[in-house]
Amino acid sequence: MKEDYNSFRWMKLQNKKKVLELLHQERLISRIDIARRANLQKMTVTNIVNELLAEELVIEEDVLAISGVGRKPVLLRLNRENLYAVGIEVTKSYIIGLVMSYNREIVYQEKVYLVGTSTSDVTPCQGEALTKRLEKLIDGLLERVPASVRNLGICVGIQGIIDSQKGEVIHSPYLGWFQFGIKEHLSKRYAVPVYVDNNVRAFARGEVWMRTEKQLRHALCIYLDEGIGSALVMNSEIYTGNRYYAGEIGHMKIGWGGPLCFCGQRGCLEAYVSVQRIREELGWPIGTFTEIMQLLEEGHPRAKMLFEQVGRHLGFMLGNTLNLLNPTVIILGGELVKAADWFKQSMLKAIEEITIRPTRDTPIIYSDYNQNNCSMGAAALVFYQWIFHCG
Repeated sequence: MKEDYNSFRWMKLQNKKKVLELLHQERLISRIDIARRANLQKMTVTNIVNELLAEELVIEEDVLAISGVGRKPVLLRLNRENLYAVGIEVTKSYIIGLVMSYNREIVYQEKVYLVGTSTSDVTPCQGEALTKRLEKLIDGLLERVPASVRNLGICVGIQGIIDSQKGEVIHSPYLGWFQFGIKEHLSKRYAVPVYVDNNVRAFARGEVWMRTEKQLRHALCIYLDEGIGSALVMNSEIYTGNRYYAGEIGHMKIGWGGPLCFCGQRGCLEAYVSVQRIREELGWPIGTFTEIMQLLEEGHPRAKMLFEQVGRHLGFMLGNTLNLLNPTVIILGGELVKAADWFKQSMLKAIEEITIRPTRDTPIIYSDYNQNNCSMGAAALVFYQWIFHCG
């Protein structure tokens, strides 16, 4: 009996997932269309929709204007404006968190600098001290969630090697967290579901969630920020590799020797291209990326030269990656993309010189940092978990 019950419960969840998927994809849809497209019995759809209506997750929005006699089908939609999530990104330099609705409306956002800028503390914040800073930020974000809405959960995107299934930080020297069960720790403190993933995988999930292009089923997402990371999307799912190490593109070597990287090795892409490295090359008092952008806009020769070099290094890495993986599209995100106008040409030239012809025309999308940074991607991952895994 227990096995039968579990099988029934599993089937019920799968049916609910199908309904929610269609409600996510379509702004308005009828019960009849849901039944037809999900290949479900009308009564099954009716029962699921009635549950969602009772929970105020779905709204009966409109009536189709059709000719003829008979009952006119009612249109349904997700109650998107009533569904919220908290998304957070944690890096060695800052924590950024936000409260976002299902409609991608940001209710509140806060960025806390940890070290290394002119507007922050000068003492590194790692380990237990960082955990307390994170908890303080989450407490403040939860206070900003309107009482009238439903908070579907919290997702923390973390710089480092993350076991997203267990919600564990396997290895993050940037943050001083090793074998840290952060999901379990936060779940004891907060009454909503908690999800944890690598920050770049969170960004990639946000791209797949927020875009509709079919080519995103197979995409290489690269995040250019304080560090450099990537995520490979295969059949709309994130490929994590063995032991969750896939995507460490920032530690691909682009030459023997070279500057020392934070990982302890030399010649890593991250040691040439990251925001932190550019800031160091430009020197004090450059602290924030806004100040770097100001130099570029003013035509600062040293800054312009550095970004031409950034483009060449990126193009070298991307050209080789295109030859290896052959994705349908590349998505570049992160704060560094704000300066794409200053590195794009040298990057594209390097790609053309390195790639074989079949991969040369792979489209490159520059993600708007204001529309999807890792914290927004983390919030989108909460919505993804709710839809595709029914919470």
